[in-house]
Formats: sequence, structure tokens, C-alpha cells
Amino acid sequence: MALDSSLIVYPVDALILVGVVFILYGVIISLIRIARIEGTRCKNRFHEYENTKRIFIQKLIFGLDFFVAADLLRLAFVSGFSEIFEIALIVTIRTVLSWSLSKEVHLHEEKMK
Repeated sequence: MALDSSLIVYPVDALILVGVVFILYGVIISLIRIARIEGTRCKNRFHEYENTKRIFIQKLIFGLDFFVAADLLRLAFVSGFSEIFEIALIVTIRTVLSWSLSKEVHLHEEKMK
């Protein structure tokens, strides 16, 4: 018995929605932190901006992870080679982006020690 590919739509959409929510949460938190930094006379503005950037990148990475999970789930139900290649390329790009962003977060944490 083959699985109906329409059954996969809801879990994929749910994973994408969770990813979008995490990214939007990161944007909102970052904007609030930036407004607070700009509104006060912080001594360590550079460090506050760096911490804000780190927080946003962490939320972005988490959201991208949900996008990759949705793509991998969708990959299990595609039939054509061109679709497989397209999804594999998107997953590769998102994985490389997540890796480079996490590398930047680790460099930031080492710099702050």
C-alpha cells in the first residue's frame, strides 16, 4: 500500500510554519533589543549589538533547521529526478547557510570570552 502524497502536505506546512515563527520571533526580539540599545546610553553598545546579532542568528538557524526538515520530508514523496535535484539543491544551500551562521556564532562566543 503506497502512501498518499497529499498526506504529507500538512506536516510539511506545519514544519515550515514553525520555522517561520522562529525566524519572526528572532526578528521581533532583535528589533526590540536594537530599540533598547538606541534608546539608552549603553557603554558597551558594540557588545550589545553583537549579542543581538548572535541571538538573531541562533533563531535563524533554528528556523532553517525546520525548513530543511520540511524539505527532507517532501523529498521522500517526489517522483521526478528534476524535483529531487531541486529539493536536494535547496537542502544543500540551507545546510551550508546554517553551518556558516553557526560558525559565526561560535566565533562570536570565543571572542566574548
